[in-house]
Amino acid sequence: MKKITCIDFETANPFWGSICSIGVAVIEGNKVTKTISRLVKPHPDYCEFNRDNIRVHGIKPEMVADAPEFDEIYKEIKPFIEGGVVAAHNTTFDVNCLRDVLTLYKIPIPSFDYICTCEISRASWEGLINYRLKTVNAHLGHKFKQHDAGEDAVASANIIMKSMQENKAKDIYGLAEMLKVKMGKVKAGEEYILSSIKSQMKKADKFDVREVVPENNQFKKGHPLLDKELVFTGQFESGISRRQAMQLAVNCGAQLSNYVRARTDFLVKGNLGEDGAKVRKAKKLAETISDIKIISEDEFISIINK
Repeated sequence: MKKITCIDFETANPFWGSICSIGVAVIEGNKVTKTISRLVKPHPDYCEFNRDNIRVHGIKPEMVADAPEFDEIYKEIKPFIEGGVVAAHNTTFDVNCLRDVLTLYKIPIPSFDYICTCEISRASWEGLINYRLKTVNAHLGHKFKQHDAGEDAVASANIIMKSMQENKAKDIYGLAEMLKVKMGKVKAGEEYILSSIKSQMKKADKFDVREVVPENNQFKKGHPLLDKELVFTGQFESGISRRQAMQLAVNCGAQLSNYVRARTDFLVKGNLGEDGAKVRKAKKLAETISDIKIISEDEFISIINK
């Protein structure tokens, strides 16, 4: 049975490669056999700490001033990632963090399979109020400190172990097949372009949605976001900025708008902050002339992964 390595990253700013903390929890024989939790000094080119990121994880520049950079820490975690299975509670964020930071340090990207514990949660325990890491683990009776990378990694591991136990799965591949959860694959030596650093570093209130254009030429047929109009509001909790979320949407063939209107298909609401004018307008339209749907950050991530 392959080891399963649960990872969690916290970043200094909206650029996915600006890692300031890493957590690892290794599962063997349906038990956590090793944990790693490290503060990381971000790469010198992307070491500026964003106020919103600090608000989420509480890590400040002075806390990582004497910490090792990622290229040093990677030597410790590489054996658990290379050729194995990587898991995270939102692989869209954490796998791209890993790709970005490896590319930034010119470290070859290893091969590994990956699976999202958020998707495992949705398939395993229907009817939860949401599928955030904290909510799922509360349902499972596991308490932890959220946005501590080490504890988040263990919390992700807990989801896998509980689901495997309940479903009597022999391994993670069997579990994925039972639950109909799609696994991804990263191939060694793949060419990877840093995830649009300039756009990631811009503040959400200083860009026009028309600047967000697809990074691919073809879209997946039948994807739920294909040709749909999306509006975004609120601050995202899962580690991606609003602009990054928009980029993921247009890469699936979605259209963006700054304004909620009758033809809007989805209003995507970040988990942080109170309901604002966009939410109020969407609710009003939904009651009268529009089929607009208000979806949470978690629901959006789930749709993106389809």
